[in-house]
Amino acid sequence: MAEIKIYSQPTCPACNEVKEYLTSRGIAFTDYDILSDDKALNEMLHVHKVRVTPLILIGDKKVIGFDAEELEKVLAENK
Repeated sequence: MAEIKIYSQPTCPACNEVKEYLTSRGIAFTDYDILSDDKALNEMLHVHKVRVTPLILIGDKKVIGFDAEELEKVLAENK
């Protein structure tokens, strides 16, 4: 499985949903809280050119927001 990174905010409902979704399926990920981690915020904005959370990186694919169907598709492609 490709490495999974999530750029999130603690008060973001969609961020919490995606983390719960992955955790319930036993899928490991690294969470980057953009409110407390300036480096993560800068990466999200300047490297990945995204301004909304959650930003989910699975290998070289980006999923923006939480859409379970799209997330499952990208996960399947990166096994």
